[in-house]
Amino acid sequence: MKHITSRDNPLFKDLLRLSNASRGTRREEGRTVLDGVHLIRAYFDRFGRQSVELIVKDAARGHPEIAALAEGARAVSMADGIFDDVAPVQSPVGVLALIPIPELGIGPPGAGFQVLIDGVQEPGNLGSILRAAAAAGARLAHLSPQCADPWSPRSLRGGMGAQFLLPIQEHPDLSAAARRLRVPIVACSVHASMSLFDLDMRGELAFAVGSEGAGISPQLLECAQHRIRIPMRPGMESLNAAGAATVCFYEWLRQQEAGVDRASRVPPK
Repeated sequence: MKHITSRDNPLFKDLLRLSNASRGTRREEGRTVLDGVHLIRAYFDRFGRQSVELIVKDAARGHPEIAALAEGARAVSMADGIFDDVAPVQSPVGVLALIPIPELGIGPPGAGFQVLIDGVQEPGNLGSILRAAAAAGARLAHLSPQCADPWSPRSLRGGMGAQFLLPIQEHPDLSAAARRLRVPIVACSVHASMSLFDLDMRGELAFAVGSEGAGISPQLLECAQHRIRIPMRPGMESLNAAGAATVCFYEWLRQQEAGVDRASRVPPK
């Protein structure tokens, strides 16, 4: 295994730049950085080890899970001090991967719901929403320009592999993209009169998810055919964006699996 000890090494410079890069830099180069055993294993399981550069901290070379990742992979070791300089977390496990940003195909219509994510700027929250969407059966995620970069190290850690399963499209105008979907759009609002559990969500639709501060933009909210609220006990006004999104996604999944037919429910138009 090649050993890197210098900050002048080209791989060190690539890792340092991409760990702190802007969205545009990552898109231009088509690469990003993964941190940690779980995330790297998820990438390997989905795409294999080709075109991946694995970087192992000297002190972690004896770690059994890291050693297993390095088997059959193109791997180098890096001196502890400079590894810590490029790691995107303060207490790294000891393994990074430099990967090409994957391009995923979009599933067929009717295979799952879509999600419109509007202005979620905290990378960890964005990753959590993508993770819940992928787990519940989403087939496509649409992001507004105000969202965090879904391929930043922090968003990737929040998603824990969701970005390797869920196709993501970034739009300059999310409301215009919403109008082109031609599926019912469901928006969660504390002011809505209809409960989430009273809407028939069987079939294809899209959920609109807003940021915790600003919520869903008025332009995107106008595109929603259905506005629903999540029932809560007195004294609680709302859930955070990721929590509310997860509840909605899993109610969609429950209805698909249960095939519930209640006359009180309102079918999407």
